Amino acid sequence: MSGKLIRLFLVDGNPNGLRTVEISNMTIYTTIFPRSKLKEFLLREESRKAGCYLLIGNDIATPEETTVYIGEGEIVGERLKSHSLGGKQKEFWDEAIVFTSKDDYITKTQIQYLESELCRLADDAGKVKLDNGNRPSKPTLSEVDNAEMEQF
Repeated sequence: MSGKLIRLFLVDGNPNGLRTVEISNMTIYTTIFPRSKLKEFLLREESRKAGCYLLIGNDIATPEETTVYIGEGEIVGERLKSHSLGGKQKEFWDEAIVFTSKDDYITKTQIQYLESELCRLADDAGKVKLDNGNRPSKPTLSEVDNAEMEQF
């Protein structure tokens, strides 16, 4: 296995603020931020792209337990806004991890695949309470797309 270059950028200079992560030679782009920085994220270009996201926090009923919600959206920022301000509000989360594409290369079906796989991995690990009511089904991808998404 060869090494990989990971680029971590502290957008506001704060290691606990808005951060971006890139892996060299991959189209996946990751943004990590606390809930308090949602407005700043919504101003960024990646918030207007298709993406998959994880909302992470402590369970309200059992604060010692980590709760995760995994979702996706064609405009990922709109989905995150709905979980913070709208009708599908999620009270527990205090940090978000958002996966988008550097170049709009990732399709909606690939994003749904990523959401399905992240839910499966969270279930299999058994280390967090998954707040998803339904488990998304894995869409069918071409052989090439499947191999690419497995790398992500």
